[in-house]
Amino acid sequence: MGQNTLPSGINDLLLLADRIAQGLELHRPWFQMAQIPPDEFRRRLDEVRKADNAWSDTKTAKVSAQVRMTTANKALTAWLAKARLAMMLARGTKWSERWIETGFTHGATNVPKGIEPRIALARRVVFFLSLHPKFGVPFAEVTAGRGRSLYERMIRAREALAVATTHCITNKRQRDAAERILRRTMHQVVLMLQATIAPDDPRWIAFGLKELVPDSPRKRRIDRRGVGGALTEPIPLPAETHAACQDTVAA
Repeated sequence: MGQNTLPSGINDLLLLADRIAQGLELHRPWFQMAQIPPDEFRRRLDEVRKADNAWSDTKTAKVSAQVRMTTANKALTAWLAKARLAMMLARGTKWSERWIETGFTHGATNVPKGIEPRIALARRVVFFLSLHPKFGVPFAEVTAGRGRSLYERMIRAREALAVATTHCITNKRQRDAAERILRRTMHQVVLMLQATIAPDDPRWIAFGLKELVPDSPRKRRIDRRGVGGALTEPIPLPAETHAACQDTVAA
């Protein structure tokens, strides 16, 4: 029993499950397993495959969403850095209460490191520039229109990443649940095989499994026949010995 532990990796598990399904389909006439019909086993196997593919797709979608989020975040951060310089021209290099209406409410007039504070700052700066377009720097794209475009792009990217993350988590849970069911079913097949056929029965191989007793009496009988009963090829004699034998016969 210890030799037929199920693989930990999903790919190896699916390969073994497919072999077990073939074994159930091939040996069902003699292997009375009404509890696990071959078609039901196949259905559970297919559910894991579908769930695993769905999870793989959502992982890919999440990576793409993360890339878009990173790109949008970099663009928005760079724009806020330029907007900060424009506000310094309008309100002075040192922060004062006059900076508050520009959106830079922090005393250091810095661009926040966190994503959410950056988004909030961008919204305030865009609002300020829309009310006071004269403080914009069009050649540097520090305008309300450009800021609004980058802000909305960031919002869309953040929402897409949140959706992709949720789908990824959900599909992972569904895949894990389907995998647990398949593992239990495969374990039941191993137990039923153990109760139905001998440990050294070659039909274990048909299910993709190993014989439970590697050094079984059957194997030892085969080994003994190979050593004591099988015909072996003659050992060729060296040329000198062969010639000496011919001389003895001739004498």
